[in-house]
Amino acid sequence: MNAARLPALPAQRFDAAGTAHVDLRAVARLAAPLMATNAVQALLNLTDLWFIGRLSTDAVAALGAIYWIMTCAILLFGGVGLAVQTFVAQAHGSRRGARASRALWNALWASLALIPVFIALAFAGPWMLQPFGLEPGVEQLALEYWTPRMCGAFIGSMGWAAMGFFNGISAIRFTMIVVVTTTITNAIANQVLMFELGMGMKGAAWGTNLAQVVGVAVALALFLRGEVGRKYKSALMWRPSWPVIRAQLAVGLPIGVMYGADVLGLALSQLMIAQTGATGAAATQIVMALTSLAYMPTIGIALAGTTLVGQSIGAGNREWANRVGNVVIALCAAQMAFVAVQRRAFGGGCRGAGARVAVASRRVPDLRWPVLRRRFCVARRG
Repeated sequence: MNAARLPALPAQRFDAAGTAHVDLRAVARLAAPLMATNAVQALLNLTDLWFIGRLSTDAVAALGAIYWIMTCAILLFGGVGLAVQTFVAQAHGSRRGARASRALWNALWASLALIPVFIALAFAGPWMLQPFGLEPGVEQLALEYWTPRMCGAFIGSMGWAAMGFFNGISAIRFTMIVVVTTTITNAIANQVLMFELGMGMKGAAWGTNLAQVVGVAVALALFLRGEVGRKYKSALMWRPSWPVIRAQLAVGLPIGVMYGADVLGLALSQLMIAQTGATGAAATQIVMALTSLAYMPTIGIALAGTTLVGQSIGAGNREWANRVGNVVIALCAAQMAFVAVQRRAFGGGCRGAGARVAVASRRVPDLRWPVLRRRFCVARRG
């Protein structure tokens, strides 16, 4: 068999005998920048936490009380944005660039259609938190963050859709540009809104919304102009198509439900911890944010797998999609095993980072390393 005549599939190489193998170097070339991008995303979460930590212990506790329930809601209703990468990768694999652009445009329209849902959730905040009996000060701060953040949650879905497009066509450098721009903008907006303008927790929420608006604007500029715009006919595919939106909802909503259900237990746990006191809730939120540094890079490998599997299906070879998918699953498991061993052997290295976040301000005197260490050990065992 002449390997040179075989159609190339994603991450495929042939040995001298013409036998196909998964090219681990090709997988690594795609996964490495996605791992870095996800690590930056984890730093974005820590940036928010650091700024909120400068307010008070109660502010960190308030964020901990509603962060995961907010994440659950965004995942549940914003799943249409998460489905874009699958559709784009398949279209890219079948060499139908215009269809890839159409997938992104319709996800953007669907995200905009969700604005009333997120606004309803924003104003349902008091009703949702009331049964948990949080301390009045913590509940007030939580609602100050919840309401504006949920009003702008649709922007996050649009951002996921845009980055899913770039991931699906293997243009990871554009994803990195969007994430880095969003992170820098978020830091600047937090400082200005929270402290220069004295908006406190509201400023943190509006700062995140503003940063995501800038990120989406940058993503759309990269999508509509240059080589991407020409190759994928981006400016021509903007009209909404209900069959496409319905297909993306059919895939995106189950994804959102799956992720949301996974996060729901954690959200309820955080709310119950917040009932016991502000210090425990704040310490747990800091530890959860630090823990994300362990698993977020592995999600980058999984995203690379989503792209490769989708492109293989688009190329008409489901057998190869299954094969490359299994290899990526094994790589994810190996990466997490490596992280677990590293954390077990060198877990104390997180002490400095945790302490710096915890004592970001003199107003947070209750969060010392012994409290964080106990929480971190529990998180690692979990």
